[in-house]
Amino acid sequence: MSAAGRTLQRIEEVILAFATLLIAVLTIVNVVCRTFLGFSLAVAQEVSQFCIIIVCFVGLSYAASKGRHIRMTAIYDSLPLTVRKLFMIGISACTSLLMFALAWYAVLYVRTVYELGGVYPALRVPFYVIYTVAPIGLCLAGVQYALATLKNVTSDDIYLSFEKKDEYEQPVTQEI
Repeated sequence: MSAAGRTLQRIEEVILAFATLLIAVLTIVNVVCRTFLGFSLAVAQEVSQFCIIIVCFVGLSYAASKGRHIRMTAIYDSLPLTVRKLFMIGISACTSLLMFALAWYAVLYVRTVYELGGVYPALRVPFYVIYTVAPIGLCLAGVQYALATLKNVTSDDIYLSFEKKDEYEQPVTQEI
């Protein structure tokens, strides 16, 4: 993996870890405040919502880079290796195009939200600022799938992502 790829992956890991921890901490603090102090933190709900959006779209790119996305393999697994490779190239290429198309529609959505001018009530953060994460995450996922396509075209092996080979674990058998 290139230095840029490692750096991007590390940034994604830090963002995902921080956002997940922040959701947990805010939820616990909000429950304690509501249960023992008799009030709820409006900020906790909004920040948690921001973090969920971040985890969703940054996590999409991260999962794609690790080859940890959902796969329906019933037909794929029964195919010969050469056909499997062609399938993987087609799947990765189509998924990449789909991610870029969704990123484009997300940009249009963010622009519409910007034009409407809404803000979150507690923090006064404009909606579009948080929703900007969606096209960025979708675009990064598109890049990851494009890299997987490139790797499959230029390599003899089959890859789920730029680094992750399509391998199956051998079943563990015990002697009786």
